[in-house]
Amino acid sequence: MKIAIESNDGITIKSPFLPTKGYVVYDIDESDIINSEYRESVIKSKIKSGEEKTGSLKLNSVLNDCSAIISRGMDRSNLDVFKKEGMDVYITFKTSTKDAVRLYMRELLISNKLAH
Repeated sequence: MKIAIESNDGITIKSPFLPTKGYVVYDIDESDIINSEYRESVIKSKIKSGEEKTGSLKLNSVLNDCSAIISRGMDRSNLDVFKKEGMDVYITFKTSTKDAVRLYMRELLISNKLAH
């Protein structure tokens, strides 16, 4: 199972008042973290004049293999998009991505949604 966490630095969960630069994606199995990676949510493309233009990637191309997203806050339109994509949305007050994913895993274990 892969869990995405909104992060602008790859370590802490981003403030709900800032745009999301990327996601830390944790791959978990049962009650262990197997791997993590940082995925940028923007792409840079060269335009004819040589300047760089930044554009957003589509949600499903960045997080298409994730089944949950963890955030410190989310507006209703983003929440609806994630829910429509079938993702579980978990809001936390933690600031560390690792602490937040462990707390989420604990909640899954308690609710028996994660094998143990």
